[in-house]
Amino acid sequence: TDLGFKAPPPKGFKRIRVHMVYDIKHDLRRKARLVADGNLTQVPLESVYSSVVSLRGLRMTIFLAELNALELWCTDVGNAYLEAYTDEKIYIVAGNEFGAREGHTLIIHKALYGLRSSGARWWERFSEVL
Repeated sequence: TDLGFKAPPPKGFKRIRVHMVYDIKHDLRRKARLVADGNLTQVPLESVYSSVVSLRGLRMTIFLAELNALELWCTDVGNAYLEAYTDEKIYIVAGNEFGAREGHTLIIHKALYGLRSSGARWWERFSEVL
């Protein structure tokens, strides 16, 4: 269930440790995010993706935009991974950050920072929207 249950995950599923990361931004806003210890999971080769812009590609884009008198725009998607759903069943044990649900086993439905497949799930979601 979405509320979690106090029981071990089903046989064959591995629990992933998670922890909270707290940050204070330059404008003094506070930010907290749940991060998975994905380094403990096996690499799903078919679902790992990391989009990287090369310097050569960036220069070519700027050159073509200038050549054709086009305006360039850039953006940063806040909480990008929270927009992507996972294909896998991911079980976590709630820590003290979860208050009354501490010790409950929870199922994660959205991609988390730290999971090896989160980049691929975000790219799939981004492609669907475009």
